[in-house]
Amino acid sequence: MRVLGPTTAYLVGLGVAIGSGIFRTPALVAQELGSPAWMLGAWAFGGLFVFLSGMVSAELATRFPEAGGEYVYLREAYGEFVAFFFGWGYSVFIIGGGAATIAAAAGEAAAELLAVDPAWAKPLAAASVVAVVGVNALGVKAGAGLQNVLTAIKILALVGVVGAALALGEASTDWGRPLVLPEGRSLVAVLVAALPPVLWAYEGTTDAVKLAEEVEDPQRALPRALLGSALTLTVLYVGANVAYLLVLTPDQMAGSRFAANDVMATLFGEVGRRLMTALSLVVFLGALSATVLATVRVTFALARDGLTFPIMARMSKHQAPVPALVAVGGIAALFTLARGFQQILNIYFLAAAILFGLAYGSLIVFRRRDAVQGRVQGVFRCPAGPVVATALILLQLAMASLIVVHSPMDSLYTLLLLAAVAGLYVVWRRSGLGGAAASARRGRSA
Repeated sequence: MRVLGPTTAYLVGLGVAIGSGIFRTPALVAQELGSPAWMLGAWAFGGLFVFLSGMVSAELATRFPEAGGEYVYLREAYGEFVAFFFGWGYSVFIIGGGAATIAAAAGEAAAELLAVDPAWAKPLAAASVVAVVGVNALGVKAGAGLQNVLTAIKILALVGVVGAALALGEASTDWGRPLVLPEGRSLVAVLVAALPPVLWAYEGTTDAVKLAEEVEDPQRALPRALLGSALTLTVLYVGANVAYLLVLTPDQMAGSRFAANDVMATLFGEVGRRLMTALSLVVFLGALSATVLATVRVTFALARDGLTFPIMARMSKHQAPVPALVAVGGIAALFTLARGFQQILNIYFLAAAILFGLAYGSLIVFRRRDAVQGRVQGVFRCPAGPVVATALILLQLAMASLIVVHSPMDSLYTLLLLAAVAGLYVVWRRSGLGGAAASARRGRSA
């Protein structure tokens, strides 16, 4: 049932993206680059990346406006095995790992706000996952309503920080400070290392495609939502980093856990810090809610096709996939208890490089089919689609390679688990459940 309007589709992207990233990762970017011009350039490049990704996603979403987003595109492009691999990998690493990364930042903010031992950050992070899953289990309208309110608060909070910094900031930032490469590292390596924290802040901008089956007039609403949210975020994020640099020097930013909190503390003292910490916590919870609301539709679509446990396809009378919510929420909670923010972020991006690389590649497959079968009508066309998709794939692989070098053990565990998912498909097929997938799809299309 199409119950979500175009405004919600637009706000889902903003709601997922504006979260732990822009408050937590500017320090990581400053540590890698140190030059204001290069830092701002990295944030602008992140906006370009997500805009191009939005154009690819808009074409794919208008070809297949169904629940599940990338899972559906891979199923139609490559068949059942790749769809199975993506759906299971996505449920564990992208939904579970992505929600856990946001929750980890929420736990840090909650521990700081409550003035408790930092060791409490992980349990508080897990508790935030449980709370948000509980709200989304009430139904799609309840989840959408919560994320719309929290997204509005997040945008106002970010604009408030920017406004205060522009009005009162007096940092001695050297705007012409050059980029100094650490010994033994190339320019390319430094730039690639700075991209994951930048792109994490933009991550989720395209998540509205997972809700395509529930969005009114998706052929018009989704391209506008995806591209509009990408442009909005670019302006907000570049503006936010300019504001941070008006109050903090690059070295001060590099040593900050939450840049916005330190900006407000510099301007308004401890009261400003505590107020911003509280707002940051709201921001993180809003991003977590929007993430759960949209991305769990992939697990739901996987189950509806018979490629995971049937219970995951159950929908409540209020249109909430409760079992799928509980499953991915449990995975996210386990991640928060086992790993910290930076570790989860590395795991997330390594898996994302493989999974989203396959999704971008599906556009190339569909374009080749168009050349033989003719164009599909009513589809948004990404300009130079195959070239754009190839560029996105190469950039993802470059980031993945760097993560493997710097985090070899977590990378090994991630790759082994992905390999296990691929092997699980053989077991799934031999158990007879693979045939159930085909029957499920035929039943829906009949």
